Amino acid sequence: MKRCSHCGEENLDDARFCDQCGAPFEVTRKPPTINVDAPLGFIVSMITGKEFELIPDREMLIGRGDSVRGINPDVHLSDSAAISNGVSRVHAKIFCEDSVYYVADLNSTNSTFLNDIRVDPQKPQRLKDGDIIKLGRYPLKVRLT
Repeated sequence: MKRCSHCGEENLDDARFCDQCGAPFEVTRKPPTINVDAPLGFIVSMITGKEFELIPDREMLIGRGDSVRGINPDVHLSDSAAISNGVSRVHAKIFCEDSVYYVADLNSTNSTFLNDIRVDPQKPQRLKDGDIIKLGRYPLKVRLT
C-alpha cells in the first residue's frame, strides 16, 4: 500500500491516482518506444482543471469507472460532474498512431463530440492542440506540446 501525500489515504501499490482525492502519484515518464516523435500530450478537465498525461505507446481508456465492477479507466473522471454530464463508465479511448493522437467513442450512451461534432462509434478522429472533446456534456481540452 502507498499513502497519498495530499490527503493521507492508503491506496494500492499500482494506483496512479488517489482513490480519495484524485491526486496523481509521482510517475516517472518513460520516453515512447514506438511513437518516438509524438508530442507531449494532456487532456484537461474544463470542469475541475485536472490534467491527465497522454501516453503515446498505450491506448488510454477514458470514463468514470466503477470500482465495484472492476472498471478502472486510465483517465478516471471521478468528480460528481462526470455522472451528471453523462460520462459512461468506459466512454472513449485516446491512442497514438504514427505519432498522431486520435480519439474514438466506445459506443457510449451519450456520445463523444470533437469540437461539437459527434464522433461515430469506433471511428477514430485525429486530435490537434486546443481541440475540445466532450464526453456527453463533460468537456476536456486537448493540449499538445
